[in-house]
Amino acid sequence: MNIWLSTIGQRLDHAENTRTMLLAATLLERGHSVTLWTSAYDHIRKQWREEWFNGNVKFWEMPNGLCVRFMKGCGYRKNIGPRRLADHILAARDFRLQAATLPSPDIAIASLPDHITAAAMVDYGKVAGYPVIVDVRDKWPDIFVDYAPAALKPFVRAGLARESARARNALINAEALVTMMQSMLDWGLAKAKRAAIADDRIFYLATMEANTAQLSPISDLAPEHQRLLNEVNGKTVFSFVGTFNKTQHPSLILDALEQLVDQKAFDPSGIAVMIGGDGVGADAVRGRIDHLPFAHYLGWMRPREMRALLARTDVGLLPMNFASEAFNNKAFAYLASGLPILNCADGDLARLIATADIGMNLPAGDSHAMAEAIKALATNPTRVKQLKARARKVFDSEFDQRKIYNEYADHIETIARRGRTKN
Repeated sequence: MNIWLSTIGQRLDHAENTRTMLLAATLLERGHSVTLWTSAYDHIRKQWREEWFNGNVKFWEMPNGLCVRFMKGCGYRKNIGPRRLADHILAARDFRLQAATLPSPDIAIASLPDHITAAAMVDYGKVAGYPVIVDVRDKWPDIFVDYAPAALKPFVRAGLARESARARNALINAEALVTMMQSMLDWGLAKAKRAAIADDRIFYLATMEANTAQLSPISDLAPEHQRLLNEVNGKTVFSFVGTFNKTQHPSLILDALEQLVDQKAFDPSGIAVMIGGDGVGADAVRGRIDHLPFAHYLGWMRPREMRALLARTDVGLLPMNFASEAFNNKAFAYLASGLPILNCADGDLARLIATADIGMNLPAGDSHAMAEAIKALATNPTRVKQLKARARKVFDSEFDQRKIYNEYADHIETIARRGRTKN
């Protein structure tokens, strides 16, 4: 089969554990021809992609056989703003121009976000006659209304009315919706104003395979980090790994740790806190950690390094300044490593943690609650051991990566063989 995937801003390097690349790898293993459509502009680095710019090529083949086609926009410096909107509109236009010169696929899977290129894929599918599944990963563009101050929400909603209609039409005309959590499927169906059908499915994100110290040797870490993990062996290790942004930021953890230090009765000698990642305010994070002898900044971590760290961690930290229903990517990494989670997110993850008893749910932005939770687990190793055992069991039964992506591929093949049914 000839299968198209579209994901705006998809990373191409160190991206093997992302949803799009995992799905692409599974489809390639089954012998399909797979093309990934993504932007010519690097969303992470805020520059034109080298793979595109160094020859102004429209496509590039990765070592595993994945064909990457680049959609050219105008670039942007800020993640929220009119220029990013313009970039995606131009990228969608470029997709249509290129697609018209190519044989049509048997099926396409369009990720949302972004809603503009997803809508372009769905619209072209109607013309060319191939089915399109929309993989709903976030509530675009409604999420911008959610983040706006209360007084500005009506104005933001009005300003995004046209884009909201564009997203709705994509969801209505898609052959089926696929999501990585129930709350996202509920949003997509409500946006499309329809009930669920048999082809609407949930396939969890599952960005990591089961992870243990045996599968992720300490030698995968840099030498200085190997020494650090050896030094803290025997302590209760808390870890955060991820990109620092306004919503998810380790400053909440540091606020909690500083409060614990002020509590004279708390003895931090039995714990170690690892912060891995980079992003907004990274220099300030590093400076604050320097004043906390039991906390350590590891910087940006590649997938193998992250796995090696989490395999030697006892508790995963998910600090959210603002509550989000999204099933955070790092939650899957924590669960894959058999870790209980101190969680500040809402939605499916919070329900899973409460139901399965695999961590503690905390109010978003509440550093005092984070401090008390860290203290409670730091002083109760038996409880930590019980939580870890349950987290491992939950991952093995619900989030096995190979099982999930093979079932996703089965679903794609079934719909492709049947062909487009929507008028």
